[in-house]
Parts: sequence; structure tokens; C-alpha cells
Amino acid sequence: MTDLTTVLESRRSVRAFLPRDVPRETLRGIFERAQRAPSWCNIQPWRVYVASGEIRERFVAAMLAAAKGRGPEPEFPYAAEYPEPYDAHRRACGKALYEAMGVARDDGEARRRAWLRNFVAFDAPHVAIIGIDRRFDLWAAIDVGCWLQSVMLLAQAEGVATCSQASLGAYPGIAREHLGIPETIKVMFGLALGYEDPDAAANKCRTTREPVDANVTFSG
Repeated sequence: MTDLTTVLESRRSVRAFLPRDVPRETLRGIFERAQRAPSWCNIQPWRVYVASGEIRERFVAAMLAAAKGRGPEPEFPYAAEYPEPYDAHRRACGKALYEAMGVARDDGEARRRAWLRNFVAFDAPHVAIIGIDRRFDLWAAIDVGCWLQSVMLLAQAEGVATCSQASLGAYPGIAREHLGIPETIKVMFGLALGYEDPDAAANKCRTTREPVDANVTFSG
């Protein structure tokens, strides 16, 4: 098995996938092992709905149509603004992505096409929608973050690419309709899974990280 540091350093958000399904046993194995993720009092709050095949096709088609016709309706509101230094990181990420794709800053139509790609999960053959019980809040969300990192690293170790996407939680009613998500579950975000298209321009994008001292303070 690949060591954890190598997997962590090689994992990245993939935004173009090959039209090839991941075997069900591989997908199931990833999610099965991720069940070992830690959670507050071991409540295991993540609820996951994985769509493949025709169900996935109908779901992303409906998501794309919604994105073209109306604004997002997320159950967890998006950040209204990003103060510094966070906004600098956000802008640098967007700049790196659009430059990799050859999309100019003033090319509004190309930028819109690139944005709409979010709602078809970048053509990933498998889409997972993740939610939590409506009665939970911040602590359960932290648990879901631990679970998500576990899934993405386990997938990377299996050669399966991923991209976590807030955009796939933008129209929760569509997710409920196509994936059978009950009203008791509050939709958070989505996860695209599949095999990376190594020739896609978007996948040439690389982002940077701040030195540890920008985020971590050691005392004593």
C-alpha cells in the first residue's frame, strides 16, 4: 500500500474524468474503509448517496438545467465574502485553474462554460451527495470533514480521482428527487469520483500551500 504522506501529497481536485466506471467493489471498499473515520461520540453522522449510470445521468442533467435557469438554493449558505488572507488564497486558486484551461479573465462566456461544468460533476461517472441529520450542526460537520478526507485519501490510494464540490449541493430538491434523499437529511455538498483524464487542460492546474507557521502556532 502507498504510504500516507505520498497519498496526501499526490491528492488533488480533478476536474475532468475519463468515461470509465470505477468497479462497484472498488467504490464500496473505499466507502467501507472510510467508516473508520473519527466522529464525536462515534455518532458517524455522514449520510451518503452515490449515483452511477442512468441515475447519475438524469441527476446531473437536472442540475445543469437548474444552474442555467436560476440561482443556487443551498441548505448550507455559501460564504458571502472572504476576508484576507483567505480571499488571496481563493483568488490564487481560481487564477491557477483558469490559466491552466487557457481561459482569459475577460472571457465571460468561457468562464461561464467552465462554471457550468461543476454541475455535471466534470463528467465523473460517479457522484456522491453528502448530508447530515437536520438536527445536527457544527460538530457533525466537523465529523463529516474527517470522513471526507478519509474517502479522498483512500480513493487516491486506489487510483481513483475525486473532487469535492459545494456546487453539487446547490439544488437539494433535485438531489432528493433523483437520489431518494429524505427531508430529514440536510444536503451539504457533493463528491465527484472516477478516473482522471490526464490530457485535460483543467487537470494541469496545481495549487500551493502556505508554510505551516501561517496556520499553526506552537507554544511551550
